[in-house]
Parts: sequence; C-alpha cells; structure tokens
Amino acid sequence: MKNKKKIVYIVGTRPEIIRSAGVISRLKKDPEVNFRLIHTGQHYDYEMSESFFKELKLPMPDKNLKAGKNSKRRLMPVMTAGLEEFFEKFNPDIIAVLGDTYSSLAALVAAMKYNIPIAHLEAGPREWDMSLPEEKNRRLIDHASNVLFAVSDTSAKNLRDEKVLGKIFNTGDPLYEVFQKNFRESKSLDLREKLGLKEEKYIFLTMHRAGNVDDPKKMKNVLDALRSLQKYKVVWPIHPRTKARLEKLKYAKKGLANFVIIEPLENREVLHLIAGASIVVTDSGGLQKEVFWSKVPCITLRDITAWSETVDLGVNFLAGTDKKRIIDAVRQIDSEHDKIQEIFNKIKDPYYKSDTVERTVSLIKKFAGKKW
Repeated sequence: MKNKKKIVYIVGTRPEIIRSAGVISRLKKDPEVNFRLIHTGQHYDYEMSESFFKELKLPMPDKNLKAGKNSKRRLMPVMTAGLEEFFEKFNPDIIAVLGDTYSSLAALVAAMKYNIPIAHLEAGPREWDMSLPEEKNRRLIDHASNVLFAVSDTSAKNLRDEKVLGKIFNTGDPLYEVFQKNFRESKSLDLREKLGLKEEKYIFLTMHRAGNVDDPKKMKNVLDALRSLQKYKVVWPIHPRTKARLEKLKYAKKGLANFVIIEPLENREVLHLIAGASIVVTDSGGLQKEVFWSKVPCITLRDITAWSETVDLGVNFLAGTDKKRIIDAVRQIDSEHDKIQEIFNKIKDPYYKSDTVERTVSLIKKFAGKKW
C-alpha cells in the first residue's frame, strides 16, 4: 500500500450512490489505488440507501458516519467532524465528491482544513436560482475544487464563464454507464405484468423534493392534475416520508382511483417501469437523464432544471406544480408523440462520451497528491 494513491470517495445520498457506481467500482479494483469509500449517512434509512450498494454490487462503505440520525441543524457539523477525523488518520492524496449535496459540501470543508485536493464530479450544471440549497452547494464546491469533471459542454462552459480556479474537464456523465447496465438487466423483469400495466398506457411518477411534498397545496396540485387524466394509470413508487405527507391530504380511496401506489423500487425496477411508460412525471434531478436515455418524454415538476439540454431538445417539459401546466404538458406530449420520438431518434446525446469512467478515474489518480 505504501506507493499507492490514497483516494477517498464520499457519498451520502441514494442518488450519489447510483451516479457514482461506475467510478467507485473502478477505483476499488485499481491496483494502483489505496481506496476508501465513506458514507456520511445523510440518507440514513437502510431500505433507501444501503440496499443500493448491494443492488449495484458496490463495496460496502469503509465507514458510515450515520449523520442522518441527527437533526437538520446538526447534520453538517456531524458530517464535517466525522470526515475531519477520518482524513486526519488516513491522510488522503485526494478526495472525490459528486454533485450538490450537503455531504459533498461537508467533505469539501473537511478537506480544505487539511489542504487535501478535491475532485468534483458532475460539476458545472446551473439552475440560476440562489434560493435553492443545491445551487448554493454546487457553486461553493465548484469554486473551491481543484479538479472539475463536467458532464456536458454546457456545464463546462458555465465553469469557464465563472472563471473557476480548478482544472476543468468535460468527461461526460458517469451515470450513463450505470444506466446502460441496469437498463439491459431491467428488460428481463416482469414488474409491468405483475402490476397489470399495458405499455405506453401509464404515467410513471416520482415526487420527493421537500419543496413539493412538504407544501400541501403543491402536492395536491400535482395529484389533482394526474387524477384528472383518467385515460392513464399513474404508477407511483412512494418514499416513506412522502407517504406520510400524502396521508395528511386525506384523499378518499376513490380520489386516487387511477393511481397504483407501490413501495420504493430498486434502480433496475425503476428503469423497467420508465421504459414502458408514456410519460414520466418527476421532481428528481438524476432521473430526468435516465428518462432522457430511455427515450421517454418527461414532465419535470420544477420551474427550472440543471439539465437544460433536455428541455432545449424538446423532450423535457417544465411544469412546476401548476395543475394547468401539468395537464397541458401531458396533452402536448400526447399530440406530438411521433414528433418527440423522431427527436429522440435523431439527437446527439449531450452527456455521452465513450470513455467517461476510465478518463475520470485516470484524472483523479493523476491529480492525487499534487501540490496546489
């Protein structure tokens, strides 16, 4: 281990685990790397977090800080302190983080204390709204990172325009490799049949953002819009926290008669249901790209998205939580079905590069231990 690059990868949420899976696997297997995987436990519940390590055949974390057991006020201090303690003992040559989570921000703060180089995956997307915690986090991480891995030309341009000090590389999106593998495996599943779903006759819904589900009016707007579309079943794998919010709305059983509400799913099962859907309605960030790669039109329950390329290409429709905008978007997709499919068949994928994971790992190793 003496001459190996000491690399630490930090995750804390379910999306980070999925989006990082390819890079984590390569780093773990690399004979030139002394690798450590740290889970902050920002998403603490087992069913919605640790099970993803098993599903994606990833190594279990070397350390879990279990920070999610704490209050929101204590989350950042607990994660930062736990990471500082680990960094002091392990003395990494570089740390790698992904995206815009509080786990990534805590890792940044801890690494800066010990002057450890920081590699930021999925750097550069912008929503241009500083009221969003994710926007603040990603900008702070981008401007303090030493190596930045953009997933598209747009993200790389954002970083150059902001004159970040770190090295910028457009490596493509590492999520794509994970998507390809899980999408192939999802084809053998029979979940649609078990749920009695006919292909392209249902809407697949995910809704979990606090800004949506913690606001009864917004959540009701979305559900009222979708329950008015009686030609469609609405398949909704519901998170426990969202389920608790739904129960407070007190819909009568017949009020959501066209809904099929099910337990949370594995990533392969999600992709299986996306592939057979007419439309996906979501407030998730990463899922928008998986829907895009599945060649299914998407309605995003937000007024802006970090993945603006999908909107510009005409296959992702921003509707916020406005009932009329959601219904109008569904009707537009229905009326333009053939046109949208033609777009999918012709467009160049803005997030794809053939060597994303290999190049990302190579660059992390290259800059490990570098003096800045």
